[in-house]
Amino acid sequence: MLCGTSAAVVSWIAASHDWRVMVPLLFTAVLLLIATIFGLRAGVFGTILAALVFAAVLFTPMGSVHVASASARANLGWMLLIGLGFSLLFAPPTSTFRRH
Repeated sequence: MLCGTSAAVVSWIAASHDWRVMVPLLFTAVLLLIATIFGLRAGVFGTILAALVFAAVLFTPMGSVHVASASARANLGWMLLIGLGFSLLFAPPTSTFRRH
């Protein structure tokens, strides 16, 4: 939920700027942080949820997961690849909060 909420906030902030195409690539830092703190499942589901939020809210056509811009599609693909890779490589299998 944290990834989805932060993706929606970042989408709202970047919606009217020219650099909104770069937002998914910059968001990979948030995905790495979430995966490192909350574990593998949170990283994987957070990456997928953030990609859906960016596709539906940030890029045209609004409200659809179809993305018209080729560069925006490519950046979403790279975000998915990097986010899932970070989650699988660097995240602990379970959350550190659950162990305590």
